[in-house]
Amino acid sequence: MNAETPNTESNENQDGNGIVMIQEEDVAEIIELNQNEINHSDEEMETNSNQNDNDDNEDDDQEMETNETESEPIPGNFIGRFINHTSPIFHIATHPKLHNICASGGGDDLGYIWDSENGNLIETLNGHLESVSILKFSENGHYLASASVDGNIKIWQSQDLVNYNRWSFLIDLEGSEEVTWISWHPKGSVLLAGFADGLSTMWSIPSGETMQVFNGHNSMATCGQFTPDGKTIAVASEESRLIIFDPTTGSAIQRISLRETKNRFRTPDGSYGINSLAINPASTLCVLGGISNGGVRIVNIRTGLIIAALDNNHEGDATIEVAWYEPKKLGDGVPLIISTGTDGRICLYDAVSYRLRATMKHPEAITTMVLHIETGRLTTGSIDKTLISWDLRTGNEVQRHHGHHDMIHHVNLTCDEKRLISASEDGTACVF
Repeated sequence: MNAETPNTESNENQDGNGIVMIQEEDVAEIIELNQNEINHSDEEMETNSNQNDNDDNEDDDQEMETNETESEPIPGNFIGRFINHTSPIFHIATHPKLHNICASGGGDDLGYIWDSENGNLIETLNGHLESVSILKFSENGHYLASASVDGNIKIWQSQDLVNYNRWSFLIDLEGSEEVTWISWHPKGSVLLAGFADGLSTMWSIPSGETMQVFNGHNSMATCGQFTPDGKTIAVASEESRLIIFDPTTGSAIQRISLRETKNRFRTPDGSYGINSLAINPASTLCVLGGISNGGVRIVNIRTGLIIAALDNNHEGDATIEVAWYEPKKLGDGVPLIISTGTDGRICLYDAVSYRLRATMKHPEAITTMVLHIETGRLTTGSIDKTLISWDLRTGNEVQRHHGHHDMIHHVNLTCDEKRLISASEDGTACVF
């Protein structure tokens, strides 16, 4: 994949409304990668001595499924593991200020705050009655929100604003139904959450006062967030609708339907929906990923216009996550729109021309991803129990991470970008 400046002069793929339509024939380059075709440096492929070239064969699977003992360790190249959970772990949160502070939540109705450097437990997050599915630290690191599938959100407050090693329960926030996502305001202690009934609610922390309730969706609010400038809110739904809200008044600024237009998120069998979104740093564009047809749409937040429709790159599979990557400095590549899918593909689109620059391939369905903004990398997690880190400039695999013996639900990056922390169905969190 070359990092040359893209050609944006041609309009031959625009329809009458100025919408860019990207199909397979528009692909600039496809990089189909497999483990045997990639030349790794010794540094990139340094692993523990118990890792070998047959990590995925039946004997290894059987070994990884046995109980861990001193004589039978789980093979992998992780540097630490957290094993306090007794059920699958669904989510990992990393602290925005201290690289060693993280939190996990799982199917045992518990959350934990712990030290990723030594695995030591800092705080047990008790009180949830159902699975803890989402956790997120506030931007200043003073608060942690833990959300459950029963609609309850608990706020935890740090009692040590230097080392963040003492936390206490602060307040309960009651939602309407299952919590589907949460987002902290980028500049203040304000929490936003979406629910399965389509509502989204905004609270002031630490008081817990309800500031706004946003409605307009008739089905699950599948994803949402504050824009990076904090001035607007984007919420998408299972019915393929995106609504841009004013957080001050609670009113809808834009309502964009992707259900009935020719740019709809819909498959021949009639299914549709949006399950992921990302917003560019300028807070002007919203990238949407489709539940059923693997498509990607780019919407202008200010005008409500669909400016690009990128299809057929995860055809027949869901787009799991989308992201907007903006290099930190010149020479680190071009701005990219990234989509990952249940087909295992990672698609890299030029964020100016919307052309597909390259694709990479995780061996099996991707379940999660995280961007390394400082280093220009991407890490994907999969049902195949592995994590793979990729160089966004070249499309090459940088390193493959092993250590789980069941599918990976979530991966996150420490704030210094030196460690990955993954959550798995096997009930463990691994640090790489």
